[in-house]
Amino acid sequence: MNKKLIEDTFRMLQAEMSPIAGIRLSLSPAECEQLLSVLERHDLEYDRKVHLLGIYTILTVAAQRHMECVPHHPELTRNILDGDYLYSFYLQFAVKCRELDLVAYLAPSIKKMQIGRSNGDFTEHNPAQGFDEFLIQERRQRSRTSKAI
Repeated sequence: MNKKLIEDTFRMLQAEMSPIAGIRLSLSPAECEQLLSVLERHDLEYDRKVHLLGIYTILTVAAQRHMECVPHHPELTRNILDGDYLYSFYLQFAVKCRELDLVAYLAPSIKKMQIGRSNGDFTEHNPAQGFDEFLIQERRQRSRTSKAI
């Protein structure tokens, strides 16, 4: 099922992205596995898994492009523009998928990572952990709401 989930996700993302941007999204199996293991721990509908993997993919590739921004690199401008486009696309895609709560939850950690990287801190960022924490929090809130009713 993971292979189908990954294929469906990448197909959806490529259909949503502007062809003018010329960006091909791809993640290694290990990068995908970080979020896939999170998704398996949560009882989610298939479409939501596709959306969450899509958001994760966009964020991961955007961060990778910005990590490749080193002075005098022949692709410096392209990497900056690709990363910036992908962060905008992330927001657009998340809104379309109705994942605004996730965006709000991840915003502080994404901003902290971006500021750190602009100051030369290139420590590994694991967005899958943020997704897991968000899904746990979301499940707890649903549980409290259903008990209150």
